[in-house]
Amino acid sequence: MRRSRIRSTRTRIHNAIVLVVTLALLLFGVPLAVVLDRLVTSQAVAGLQRDATRGVAAVPDNILEAGTPVRVPPGTNDFLIAVYDAQGLRVAGAGPMRSALAGSAVDGHEHDGHDGADLAVVVPVLSDTTVAGSVRAAVPLARLRTQSYRIWGLLAALALSVIAVAVLLARRSAIRIARPFENLTVAARSLGDGQYDVHLPRWGITEADAAGEALRDSARQIEELLEHERNFVRDASHQLRTPLAGFLLALEQPTPDVPTAIARARDLETTIADLVLLRRRTGHGTADPVMIAQAAVRRWSTAGRLVVLRSDSDRSVAISEPALRQSLDVLIDNALRHGSGTVTVTVEPYGDSVLIEVADEGHGFPGDAPFGTGLNLATGVIERAGGSVLIRRRAPQPRVALLVPEAPAPQSLLQSGSKR
Repeated sequence: MRRSRIRSTRTRIHNAIVLVVTLALLLFGVPLAVVLDRLVTSQAVAGLQRDATRGVAAVPDNILEAGTPVRVPPGTNDFLIAVYDAQGLRVAGAGPMRSALAGSAVDGHEHDGHDGADLAVVVPVLSDTTVAGSVRAAVPLARLRTQSYRIWGLLAALALSVIAVAVLLARRSAIRIARPFENLTVAARSLGDGQYDVHLPRWGITEADAAGEALRDSARQIEELLEHERNFVRDASHQLRTPLAGFLLALEQPTPDVPTAIARARDLETTIADLVLLRRRTGHGTADPVMIAQAAVRRWSTAGRLVVLRSDSDRSVAISEPALRQSLDVLIDNALRHGSGTVTVTVEPYGDSVLIEVADEGHGFPGDAPFGTGLNLATGVIERAGGSVLIRRRAPQPRVALLVPEAPAPQSLLQSGSKR
């Protein structure tokens, strides 16, 4: 089976414009050519009528009846003028020896039409109530056809000129209309190759501009999604490292510490569940910061490194439990890993927010060192919930805090308070 030839958008638009112009010229030009042909004929008939009538005035009826030689007046525009008797025989002038059209003038009326190879008009010459003869004015049909052909040639030349101009304009229009979609194709392919920085101009075509805007939004969303996935993999590896190491360490002891391994396995399970929830890029919800801090202290505190809690708050915070738990774990893990001495977790009110601070007795952050993977994770989670990560003291004895908005009071409590 033959496959249909695939044509580009430019070719389709170009051919469509040229086809429309050609059809419009045909629909307009053919009727115009017919009208102009009839106009040539009608103008010829009017001139013939004028010359024939002038000839009748110049031919006295008594001379025609007496058979006296007749002087035929000259015709205008090279028309052929002839005088015929009542039987349609030529008496004088230029014309055929016998004219059927002239013979029909015996009814006393003017006649016009094709007479042999001529277009003729016959006007009767009246003598009282009888027809003495007629005057015939004629023009060769070939000459009229030549005039019509000349007019049709001019129309055809004009039509070809219009089509030529239409071809040029169609080419420019096709390029202008097709170029945006060609650019969109190139941009879509570059997006497939991993180039998400899509730069597309404004073309002034509503559909093309809308498609370009949609492609730019899609590229931005894909880039953000991939960046989020990369961050998730990095954060997951960072967060899973400590509980997994603790689990393996408990099992690798000369006498495996099964209870500790089970506890670390449960911590690992909790971390995985939290990370799956955080992968949805939301930290919205409510949590009890004191309860989260107490669980973290129990989980992280060991005989070698104590983790203690100081609490002076009973408020809930506007962040989900997984988000707060993982963020606090990051701060405690950093303090245990890079600091020294006792790690102190403090939960206290701070205006309309709650401050959850982690401090240790180490040397602190060196210089203006940027955040590591863990702190970047905590910062992203806390900021999505509307809070922030604060470095309250860099060195010595660093203090890093999570500043989280207080959760709004339940509607029922507000209503009961208003009644009081």
